[in-house]
Amino acid sequence: MSALSELLQAENSKGLSARAISQAARGLGFTLNHDTAARYLRGEHGKPDEATLRAFSAVLGTSLAKLRRAASLPADVTEPYRPPAEADRLNRRQRRAVDEVIRAMLQTPATTEPVTDLDSRRARQSTRGKAARRGAAEPPGR
Repeated sequence: MSALSELLQAENSKGLSARAISQAARGLGFTLNHDTAARYLRGEHGKPDEATLRAFSAVLGTSLAKLRRAASLPADVTEPYRPPAEADRLNRRQRRAVDEVIRAMLQTPATTEPVTDLDSRRARQSTRGKAARRGAAEPPGR
């Protein structure tokens, strides 16, 4: 069981069911499916999203920072990010770009293994072979 699930169970002092937690969350303006709540209580969940943590925080009366720490997420700032006032000058395209940068910073890397020289050499050889098959000339001296 995950540390987050253990904390949720400990903070659920009223012994609310997953369905009751879901209904309470909806009453507070959150969207939390009862199946999702049940998975978190059982410890059968992945990385929690912010909306789920906020819903549990509101329903169980537990600090968001405490829930984030249990989920191994940064817990020092718990209020929503607000860009500086100058951001109002950004056009729609620029805003989408900033949003994408934020999303990219929050993604976990697919692999933590460093790329080796052998890996990059294999990639170059693979690319060269594909170019030659398509009729493109190979770079000289390789």
